[in-house]
Amino acid sequence: MEDYVKSASTPRHRIALGGDRPRETGKGYYLNLTVVLGCEPSDRIWREEVFGPVVCIRPFDDEEQMLREVNDSPYGLSGSLWTNDLKRALRVARRVESGVLSVNSHSSVHVEAPFGGFKQSGVGRDLGMSAMEGYTELKNVYVAV
Repeated sequence: MEDYVKSASTPRHRIALGGDRPRETGKGYYLNLTVVLGCEPSDRIWREEVFGPVVCIRPFDDEEQMLREVNDSPYGLSGSLWTNDLKRALRVARRVESGVLSVNSHSSVHVEAPFGGFKQSGVGRDLGMSAMEGYTELKNVYVAV
């Protein structure tokens, strides 16, 4: 995660929050909640999956352009969309290529719902009834009488 944050430490970007390790932990693989502004769709921190408390915030004026930028990635595990317009949120959610998408929330994992990604993100589906498919084989038998 630190490599992603370091790659965004340029004059064009702004680390609005965090980007460093918590002082109280001392050791381990921890990073403070990090918010990065000024990201471009070509930036590594924007294009790749950053697991951890790191988020890129990129406002947009043109919905079509935003969808092209968001979907122009080989990954599609999870994302968040923040808006006051529910109709727009549902329209955009249908077009975002992501296995899970939260609207006005960052909480996208629920034990009762399938979790997994699109494209190169994840393998199959975990959680929910869909997870059982990985442990079963479907067989159809037709008998003519």
